[in-house]
Amino acid sequence: MKIRTADKTRYDVIVFESFTYRGKARNRPFKVGTALPSVKGGLVMFIPPGISISGRVLVVPEKTPLDEIDLIEAYESAADEHGV
Repeated sequence: MKIRTADKTRYDVIVFESFTYRGKARNRPFKVGTALPSVKGGLVMFIPPGISISGRVLVVPEKTPLDEIDLIEAYESAADEHGV
């Protein structure tokens, strides 16, 4: 029996919290889990127990270290692409 494997690329699952600091709107990223490609297509997401997410979720390729500026740029480019 041969086991098929999907691509080994790992992804970080990110959500953003919007807040106001000194009168300026800002966003803070939070890594809430990881995702892996599925053999049948799509992604399998691993969200730890006790964490619930709603709203927009950003899935970006895993990068070490993942800094805040890269996350915000990825989030903004995704929002621009989808007209949000």
